Amino acid sequence: MPSRHGLAGMGRREFLAGSVASACGLVAGLGGTRLARSLSRSQHGSSLPALQPVDGVLELYFYGGLNPWDTFFCVPEWGSASAQFLHAFDLPTRLAPCLPQELLDMFGPGVAPTHTFARDDLGTDVHLGPWTWPLWSRPDILAQTRVVVMAHDQFPHASAIPLAVTGFSLGSPQLAGTGALVEALAGPAAFPQSAVIRSGREPLTDNLSATLSVGPHPQARRPLDLNLTQTPLLTGLLKRPSVGARASAHDALLATLRADYRRQLRGDQTHVRAPVLDRFEIADRRRATAPELADLLPPSLFGLPQVNSCEYTNISVPALAARLASHLLTRPKSQRSRYVLWVDDGLLPTADGGHDSHREHLHHASVNYPHTLQVLANRINRPGEDDPDKLNLDRNLIVITSEFGRTPWVEDSRQGLGHWPHGYVSILIGGHQTPPGPSIAGSIDGDSATAHDYSSPTELRMALLLSLGLDPMVVEGWGASSVQGAANDAQALSRLAWILGGSL
Repeated sequence: MPSRHGLAGMGRREFLAGSVASACGLVAGLGGTRLARSLSRSQHGSSLPALQPVDGVLELYFYGGLNPWDTFFCVPEWGSASAQFLHAFDLPTRLAPCLPQELLDMFGPGVAPTHTFARDDLGTDVHLGPWTWPLWSRPDILAQTRVVVMAHDQFPHASAIPLAVTGFSLGSPQLAGTGALVEALAGPAAFPQSAVIRSGREPLTDNLSATLSVGPHPQARRPLDLNLTQTPLLTGLLKRPSVGARASAHDALLATLRADYRRQLRGDQTHVRAPVLDRFEIADRRRATAPELADLLPPSLFGLPQVNSCEYTNISVPALAARLASHLLTRPKSQRSRYVLWVDDGLLPTADGGHDSHREHLHHASVNYPHTLQVLANRINRPGEDDPDKLNLDRNLIVITSEFGRTPWVEDSRQGLGHWPHGYVSILIGGHQTPPGPSIAGSIDGDSATAHDYSSPTELRMALLLSLGLDPMVVEGWGASSVQGAANDAQALSRLAWILGGSL
């Protein structure tokens, strides 16, 4: 397995001989790209199996910072004598009201239940923490779960979020969200191929608008913005009430005027001298298909259920977002989104916003983490279920991300945790992991809580494009140098495939 240290130390010939095959069929899936042409000419191209890109990617983004120590990277013995990691808070005070009785009975009074998961690259036995319990009864999900250790150097939300959701640093002219890149690489389509679902409660100062950024790409590549506080207005506008029954005549007139303008621009040349017109035509096609988009987003999707979680009752925005995300990813192929980003701020957002738990971490985590994971699990087909409105893990990749983790120690008297980008995790579920089974990519040192082997936010973004059969090497600002230890495209691509669990 390539790692941050081992990959750099391998010779080019040794590396290619040992790991290029794990890229699994890039030529077949990326046949018209620069990368595919490069691989097809290599001595290894003929040995690559057929690529099986996923139909769609659902990214669940825990806005504010997902704490790994009580969720997806729990080592029960860490911090037991120093009140750190899992032992930073008095967990028994939240176990009885927040966990199912059968789990409490199984582990005994006052014991924080954990679930054995896998070993990391240092040989540490990693468990799933108590607030992931909704996944424990789904062995079909856990069997296709891969924890990816992450790290970077940005502490503030305002700079960590753009890096996490785009793979580019704040201020970079190339800064474009994954949704915009999917739109750009996949080409024009009648329906948006990417969408961002958000509650609308997020503060402007944290730069979550980066999820919608297009960088150097035309604004027509912007993903569909589904701000849940604005959906009644959106669904009304999609019906085009301003033109009403005259919509066909209106569109025909615009088409005539646009064609005439294009003829004037072209003159005696074979190419239009105003590329902005091409961008307008993309936007205009989407405007004309707005009623179809309205049919794709019927009002029945937007009901807000009231739920009870850990003795807390509230309207569940996460349940609505999960339902909407799975709906967009399971439509007929001509209408289906290929990438949906669900920005989750929890059932009970913290005072600092979303999952940003500087205050009362234990109270918020015990409510928010299990609820969001439960509504996610509810949108995934069980073996043999085959509900067409739910996600299938053999055709979809689910990725759980955040801008950083949280400190393994209590920050101050507010009983919360600070920002911790030095060692945190992202989670991949489903796709084409080979072989399937719980796994961990990378490792975290138990003494310092810092990542030993890790992936960068840029590498993860590149890997997500690759999982869809799109070539991340053609994205402006990225290349082999964006991938740790890679000297060429083939080496870079092989590491990206490793991050995905050999799913390509």
